[in-house]
Amino acid sequence: MTVILNEVKQAMNIIEQGQLGSKPASTLFLLGKYYRQKEHLDMSHTIDKLHAFMQQNDKKYNPALWEDMIEDISKKAAKYPLREINFIGVTQNELDEIEKLQNIKYQTLLFTMLCYAKLYNTISENNNGWVNTSIPELYRTARITVKYRNDKFLILNEMEKTGLISFSNKNDNLNLRVPFVDMHGESILKIHDFRELGYEYLKHTGNGIFIRCSLCDRLVRRTGQNTHYCSDCKQQRRLETKRSWWKNHD
Repeated sequence: MTVILNEVKQAMNIIEQGQLGSKPASTLFLLGKYYRQKEHLDMSHTIDKLHAFMQQNDKKYNPALWEDMIEDISKKAAKYPLREINFIGVTQNELDEIEKLQNIKYQTLLFTMLCYAKLYNTISENNNGWVNTSIPELYRTARITVKYRNDKFLILNEMEKTGLISFSNKNDNLNLRVPFVDMHGESILKIHDFRELGYEYLKHTGNGIFIRCSLCDRLVRRTGQNTHYCSDCKQQRRLETKRSWWKNHD
């Protein structure tokens, strides 16, 4: 699941741009939290707001099919605090530790783990460098692929030997810890977006040419075909163009 650092800002963007997204239920839950906690709406007014948002942004919307979910979201939305983190900062000491690994793939993976560890340290002062993220999610966000599934664990085992990461002592716990987290040093690199942590590191090191999507600000590797948009936004623009064409030729 994609981590949103500043849920307040994200909710405001969703409302302004009418972005339902590929996971409408997740979008509605975020908006429900925003309406309950930032606009201080009660449950009934939140329900009305969510129905209105769906009606405006989903032409196939059927209120009866969403009624129970929207009511449940509106009820629970007040219980889960909105995250409002502007950035996760990375210090020079942390970057120096990462560079002790000679393999750029390992560096990118360790950087990704560090960002998650710092995020959860920010959320909880008792986190103590634990990553709290599944191994498949770490590899996906780091943009690292392996030929065989077991290769993921082989890489992590090699990294553990360096002392730069450690596993939980519990046999049934695959959580990882980054021991060199620095929560007090000056931020040399500020991470505002967790969708492409691997690309964020490669951009910082100069490995590749990257751009940010003009619509969603996602970091993408630049090619001759994506000078402005990420693949998702490019597809969205194509659909909007088609809808506009059909509307004008009805």
